[in-house]
Amino acid sequence: MAFLAKFRKLDLAKLAEELGTEVIPEDRVIDICKKIKNSPNYEEEFAKGQLEVIAQEREAEAEIARAESETERAYELEKLKIASAAKTASLNSTRSEGSRNRREIKHLMQKFDSQNTDISLYLTLFERQTRAAGIEEEDWVSQLISLLPLELAQIIIKEPEEQMREYTNVKKVLSDRFKMKPETFRVKFTQHQRRPGALWKELVFELRNYFDGWVDGLNVKDFKGLKDLMIADQLKRSVSSEVKDHFLDEWGELIDPLVLAGKLDQYESVRGSRKINPVRVAERK
Repeated sequence: MAFLAKFRKLDLAKLAEELGTEVIPEDRVIDICKKIKNSPNYEEEFAKGQLEVIAQEREAEAEIARAESETERAYELEKLKIASAAKTASLNSTRSEGSRNRREIKHLMQKFDSQNTDISLYLTLFERQTRAAGIEEEDWVSQLISLLPLELAQIIIKEPEEQMREYTNVKKVLSDRFKMKPETFRVKFTQHQRRPGALWKELVFELRNYFDGWVDGLNVKDFKGLKDLMIADQLKRSVSSEVKDHFLDEWGELIDPLVLAGKLDQYESVRGSRKINPVRVAERK
């Protein structure tokens, strides 16, 4: 029985349970050892082997618990770093007593859900809410970080400090992360439909957001630029997918209808000559 006393009380109690022997909290190690020894199911070699297994399982579970604890601790530290960096980014701003008492945006909006929420719509709503709450723009980054999941907040925090302070830079980083290019906004604008149960006003808000993302991304600033964009877009709707694929790398940036028309004419001219030439060669033969 001497080898039994070398193991922990917790391990001995588990072995006793497996042998069908009842152990009460008041039992000492020596009491549990006696109960195990007196069990009708006791076999010394089995008990030795089983205790080794029980001890190893306990140590493995303890290691997993330690690892989970370390992961959780690292996560909390990262959150603290992000919060600290966000505060540092706004240290140069002078806040009045009234701005200190303003509501935080996280109490006005739900956290961003990257699986179910459009980032462009979310940022537009965020900007409206912060303006309505009277939050200064130099505080927008810190407010936005509090609404983002950790993986997105980490992307922002890795940006150079000067860029991280500017909301416009942070907005671009997030848009690039979700590949929100002008062409993406154009497709969303032309194909977006009203969600079941949604108000028509919500659809207007969403379409306006996609339209703004499209024209702003292409730096369209006046009526002439907008007119050219609309005409160019109408031209694009008339071409085949084969032609579009040929100009794929520059398709989204072709917003001057005359430039676009010139490229299309040139493409058809070259393509037409390639079809004619083989015939002429055959005639010469």
